[in-house]
Amino acid sequence: MEHGNILARNNVRLVGPSDGPVLMLAQGFGCDQVVWHRILPFLQECRIVLFDHAGTGGADLAAYSAEKYSSLDGYVEDLTGILDALDLREVTVVGHTVAGMMGIAAAAAGNARITGLVLIGASACYRNIPADGYAGGLEEGDIEKILEAVTLNFPLWAAAMAPPMTGQAPGSVLAEELTAAICRLHPEYVRDFLRLSLETDIRHLLPALQIPVLLLQTPGDPLTPAAASRYLHEHLANSVLVHLNAKGNMPHVSAPRETGEAILHHLFRSTHVLP
Repeated sequence: MEHGNILARNNVRLVGPSDGPVLMLAQGFGCDQVVWHRILPFLQECRIVLFDHAGTGGADLAAYSAEKYSSLDGYVEDLTGILDALDLREVTVVGHTVAGMMGIAAAAAGNARITGLVLIGASACYRNIPADGYAGGLEEGDIEKILEAVTLNFPLWAAAMAPPMTGQAPGSVLAEELTAAICRLHPEYVRDFLRLSLETDIRHLLPALQIPVLLLQTPGDPLTPAAASRYLHEHLANSVLVHLNAKGNMPHVSAPRETGEAILHHLFRSTHVLP
């Protein structure tokens, strides 16, 4: 695909100073790039790359293919294609949940443009694997129950899922915003993305990563248990695990200042207090 095409197709935007450290913000399940708007004021020193996954937001909906995006490879191809099109160097990919997996996979494949990762509520695998003693959080039957709930009553499922994900009470502004964002998506896309997210296992890729990685974990994350973050920390050679005070799975939404300061501290390796 020609560079201009992928930038338009994935609704790519650049904000911030051209000479700042480059952050590519990659959203996880249920959102488009709008989900980052609360954290942008706390990352003003950075050059920010924003984009939409195929099938979401302002991306070309016709570009979505259930076959291409049935595995992580399709999303990784888009992520690396955007970086190639922009000809960016020394990029830190900030990935929320499964987008963290995308960043890991892209970096593990040897993409030299990616020199750092920030993983928010991310996991190497969201399933429990008893044979390996791995605790990802979900049992095999849980995945089918989630997918069935999406199929039976998509709006009800979205409304029930949003409060714990945002760490906010039902009816709160953040929970309502997330519910609305999810409901803008097509249920079949949501089901496909969920299945991909919850069935993917990238544990085998972790030894290949030597770049700096910041892991951000919240207390009582409803999707990513603390054990999953510890596993990443133990198996990523150059990682730092930071426990935030924010609740839920989306601290970039519920606690943007705290999350932004943690990211900047990691980037600049010094205390950085924003006004």
